[in-house]
Amino acid sequence: MNHTMGVLLAGGESRRFGRPKAFAKFNGKTFWEHAIQVLEETTERQLIISHRGLLRQFETESSHKVITDDPKVEGKGPLAGIYSAMNNEKAEWFVFLSCDIPLISAEIIQKLFTFIDHEKKIIIPKIEGKYQPLVGIYHHSVFPLVEAQLIKNERKMINFIDQVDVSFVTEKELQVNPLVFSNINSPKDYGNLLNNGKISESK
Repeated sequence: MNHTMGVLLAGGESRRFGRPKAFAKFNGKTFWEHAIQVLEETTERQLIISHRGLLRQFETESSHKVITDDPKVEGKGPLAGIYSAMNNEKAEWFVFLSCDIPLISAEIIQKLFTFIDHEKKIIIPKIEGKYQPLVGIYHHSVFPLVEAQLIKNERKMINFIDQVDVSFVTEKELQVNPLVFSNINSPKDYGNLLNNGKISESK
C-alpha cells in the first residue's frame, strides 16, 4: 500500500462560474495544473476525479490517471469524489484538493502533514472559523463512514466530519493569510483574482 495518494477533485459542474473552472487560467497555468503540481510535490501518486463531460479533455491534457465518480454515487458532491478515490485506489493517507483554490501551495499541504497523529483520522484547515475539507488529509479507515453517509443520501461534508476524530489546523498554526483558501466560485471572484492577484475579501 502506498503511503500517500493525492486526489484532485474536479468533478463539479461549475454552474455559478459558467464554464469549467478547472480549465480557467491564472499565472500561465490552468487551475487544475496548479493543483496537480501541488499534489505532485506532496504525495507519492496522483489521481484526477473528473466530471464525465470533461473526462476526454483531462485525458488529453494530463498524463495522470483520470476517473469519474462511481455511478452509485455520481452527482453527490465532494463526498462522492472522496468515495470514488478511496474505492479505486489503495493508500494509507489521501490528500484531497479542490481544483478551484488557485492560491494554495505545496507548503501548506506539507504543514498539514506535520499535524498527523495516530488518533486523528482527518487533518483539515479551519480558517477564520470555517472548515476547509477540500484541502484535507484523510486516513483510508474513514471510507466506511463515507460510504454509509452516501447510502443515506446525506451529502453534506460537515455531517461526515462531525463523526470523525479530526485535527483542525488554524491559519495561525499554518502561518498563512486566510485569503489563500478562497475558492473561485463566480466570474466576479475570477476577475478579482486576475486583477489583484488575489481574491477580494468582499464578495
